[in-house]
Amino acid sequence: MKKAITFLTLLLLLGGKLFSQGTPQYVSTNPSLKNMVIEEFTGRNCHACPSGHKTANRLLRENPGRLFLINIHEALEPDTYPNLKTEDSETITKTFGIPFVPSGIVNRNMDVDGISTNWWEGEIYTRSKEIADCNIGGYVVVDEETRKATINVEIYYTSDSNFDDNYLSIAMTQDSIWGSQVDGHENPEQYVDGNYCHMHVLRDIITSTWGDMISPTTAGTLISKTYTYDIPIIIGNPNGANVDLENLNFIAFVTETSDDHGSYPIENVAQLPCLVGTQETVFPHIDKITQRQESFCASSSIFSLNMMNRGLDELTSIKMLMEIDNDDTFEYEWNGSIASYEEGKIEFEMDVPIGNYNIDFKIIEANGVAFSSSKTYTSSSEDVSIMSLKDDKDEITIEIMQDRNGHETTWQLIDDNDNIVASGGPYEYYFGQSSVTELHTITVGVDAGQCLKFVINDLVGNGICCNVGEGYYRIIDGYGNIVVDGDGDFGYEASHNLYTSEGNNVNEIKPEDTFNIYPNPAKETLTIEGPSIKQITIYSTTGQIVKKINCDDELVNINVGNLQAGIYFVNIIDDKDMLTSKKISIVK
Repeated sequence: MKKAITFLTLLLLLGGKLFSQGTPQYVSTNPSLKNMVIEEFTGRNCHACPSGHKTANRLLRENPGRLFLINIHEALEPDTYPNLKTEDSETITKTFGIPFVPSGIVNRNMDVDGISTNWWEGEIYTRSKEIADCNIGGYVVVDEETRKATINVEIYYTSDSNFDDNYLSIAMTQDSIWGSQVDGHENPEQYVDGNYCHMHVLRDIITSTWGDMISPTTAGTLISKTYTYDIPIIIGNPNGANVDLENLNFIAFVTETSDDHGSYPIENVAQLPCLVGTQETVFPHIDKITQRQESFCASSSIFSLNMMNRGLDELTSIKMLMEIDNDDTFEYEWNGSIASYEEGKIEFEMDVPIGNYNIDFKIIEANGVAFSSSKTYTSSSEDVSIMSLKDDKDEITIEIMQDRNGHETTWQLIDDNDNIVASGGPYEYYFGQSSVTELHTITVGVDAGQCLKFVINDLVGNGICCNVGEGYYRIIDGYGNIVVDGDGDFGYEASHNLYTSEGNNVNEIKPEDTFNIYPNPAKETLTIEGPSIKQITIYSTTGQIVKKINCDDELVNINVGNLQAGIYFVNIIDDKDMLTSKKISIVK
């Protein structure tokens, strides 16, 4: 492919080499361990290649931020759509003399015994312990309209290289290219309905194939380079695949030397952050949304938005409207500063109903100007079980009925500050017996008004039941009521949120469906309907009684308009002193 490249510089030109002794903006000056890259040789007509992809994906997850992948399609790569071969992939494959696929080279170390997938893990372990001579950093800005990428790279040498000249390469890869793959089902995470999602595919080398020479390579040298690159709409001939701006990665690496056999070994590597920008003056874009609860019992969550400024002007204000698919809405206005083509973080607290709901995060105004953009996020908020205590301090009971494989079972009771209140397991493994159960009973002291999370885990993901013993777990409150009654068929993990409340001496807890409580969330009036309602008590999450009603009715309307927005717990006692507990939300 003919590359459309213009080489620019912000640097001092001396002797044909670009270098600077200034202060780095994007890269550390401290010595660091080497990052790694696997150049994986693969092809769509290769039966074993999906297994190679599966191995590479596992290693990528095990080495976050330290390992990067470049998938080179040449051998056993057909010309049918999507044709993923390029001139660079052909040159690299032939120069390195790759004899088979799947295979791969870690950091272009050519002196290793093998290049099969079985060698990758050991090579990654070895190279990850080595100190790099240089660090690499930078960023990429892509103009969405013109498809022009501006690539800024910094290399800082923390020690002297073994060679006077090194070589900088910048590879552009692409994720999420859908197409055929022989035996794609062998890698289920990339195989959907007969289609295969090709990842980390080499699309182009933006420098020369074997890198651009850089010098000097002595300790304390900062080298900065800026490239502009016109991103093609399609790469591959014939039957090329579209180049999707949202799924591009830019990987920069430095090799020590270059000769007729290519450039090698790789001294260090980094993926450059990429921002897709526009020529609009104001253009905020929500890149990612995350949710966390400050408390296990909280009705509100903290939402964190990665906000990209794709516009030319600085972002100073954003108005947002959140619409939940239960018809609740929430407005938020942010004021701050996000520079052009930079990314910032916006955080705010919002009440969300219990369960799973889709929330549309809509930007309706930016910098005082009307704007329209949205991103949908699925929110998850867990229900809470209420445990009644006889006093402000009491004991609860945890029962674990293990199966034969007790060595696989562990559990924890955790408070809101991630402190472990109690824990248990692993238990005994009854070797040679086909089916065994054994009960473990643990008492735990707790305070009223506590939010707790109980988590039980099974090491191999088959719970504590079924073929080797019908296990279960229970949590019992201070009055002997079974608050959590869990069967053993939970896979790898089960968890329950718990709230401790100083309560009444009741006989047992009724099922929640005995009483109908609506609406939930409530704004002004909460209605409770059911047989023989004797007493209703509403607690805040801090354990404070905010309403207590004695009655003798089957339908009770309660004014909650004067309560603050948030989560509350409702205890309902009938004429037989049986208790029903329910979590509700109050919204404004």
